[in-house]
Amino acid sequence: MKKLIGDKAFYKTLFAVAAPLVLQQLITTSVQLVDNVMVGKLGEEAIGSVAVVNQLYFIVILITFGALGGAGVFTAQYFGSKDFEKLKQTFRFKLIIGFGLALLSLIIFSIFGQNLIGLFTKNPITIGGGLNYLNIVKWSSFPWILSVAIASTFRETGITKPLLYISIATIITNTALNFILIFGYLGFPALGVVGAAIATLIARFIEFFLTVILLRKRGHAFNTKLKSVLHIDKKVLIAIILMALPLTINEALWSSGQTAFLHAYSRRGDSALAAMNITGAISQLVFVTFGGIATAVAVLVGNTLGKNELEQAKDNARKLIFSAVMIAAVAGVVLFILSFFIVDIYDVSNSTKAIAQFNIRVNAIFIPVFSFNVAMYFTLRSGGDTKSTMMIDSGYMWVVAVPVAMLLSYLTILPVTLMFLIVQALDIPKMGFGLWRYRKEHWVKNLANEDA
Repeated sequence: MKKLIGDKAFYKTLFAVAAPLVLQQLITTSVQLVDNVMVGKLGEEAIGSVAVVNQLYFIVILITFGALGGAGVFTAQYFGSKDFEKLKQTFRFKLIIGFGLALLSLIIFSIFGQNLIGLFTKNPITIGGGLNYLNIVKWSSFPWILSVAIASTFRETGITKPLLYISIATIITNTALNFILIFGYLGFPALGVVGAAIATLIARFIEFFLTVILLRKRGHAFNTKLKSVLHIDKKVLIAIILMALPLTINEALWSSGQTAFLHAYSRRGDSALAAMNITGAISQLVFVTFGGIATAVAVLVGNTLGKNELEQAKDNARKLIFSAVMIAAVAGVVLFILSFFIVDIYDVSNSTKAIAQFNIRVNAIFIPVFSFNVAMYFTLRSGGDTKSTMMIDSGYMWVVAVPVAMLLSYLTILPVTLMFLIVQALDIPKMGFGLWRYRKEHWVKNLANEDA
């Protein structure tokens, strides 16, 4: 048991690194919940419209995290080894890939937007609302993805507090604009779902401008001149691509798997679709701890591996995984208590509330399992063991979880609540497989000395 509990210095570092990000994401999630409730005032079709578009954007978000995360593995280790020239090259890679992904998502949503929304619902009102929302929100890809490229690099080098302030400014702007534009206050017309989209777009540009200002003031270790953005040493580029490719494929498969789940649940009707949106919005109040885990692993494990302190990295990883499960257990209790009354803030039918309430409790019970798997994933990734991360993440999802969800959806008449329970419970067997790969210790290596 002593091996699982850290000393005062360990928890001080853990808190300093993870707390600002968790607080930032908690504030963001809370405001998103308020936004969600505002849209909910417009009816279940409006919730469904936004839910479908957000699920499509979820794929873009996860692919972005995978592509940038491949460079981020090296960012953390190069920073630990104080190799600042190569650190800058990882940042340049993020900017190039980020811009490319933003452009690609814009093209896909412009051409196939209506067809993609139609995969989740046949209700013309929901499709029309979703398309109106998407046609505006799709332009936010550029400021958002480039902001992520900058912010993720700050986190991987241990700077998180300024990002909290930027997040607060962004979400205050988004919430205020949502209130004004959705319902039509201060002389503005009531734009409904379109108003929510405009608010999101403006908030993303404000976030981008603030992040660029932070980059110029605090990003000296990795900032690069625009004329040098294409300069990346061949060995570094190959190493990053070899790392980023499996991570990107993994995130693409994982996010599309989540989209497949939503498709399976949506076959139970618009009420089920709205309930899944509510479940996700409320569950995120405690799922914010996952972002803290990712950042803590990058600093306490990734940076340590980069310093070639391999035994210390192993010790830190062990303590981080245990801490993640304990914190998740507490968060689960909080979420379970919230489930008794928080769904009442939505203006939806009682049947939709009942579905959401049940599913929120399922997430509350299983969050320690989810947290263990998240900690395991980022630990394996910190040392470049991308083969393992693919197997325990998207590989397991598409071989086991997605087929089960589809079979339940198409071949049974089970209610969406029991479908959700069965699918979420499938994360339990994944724990054993992840632990087995962790104990193999293929992740315990210093990548800062292995450019190819």
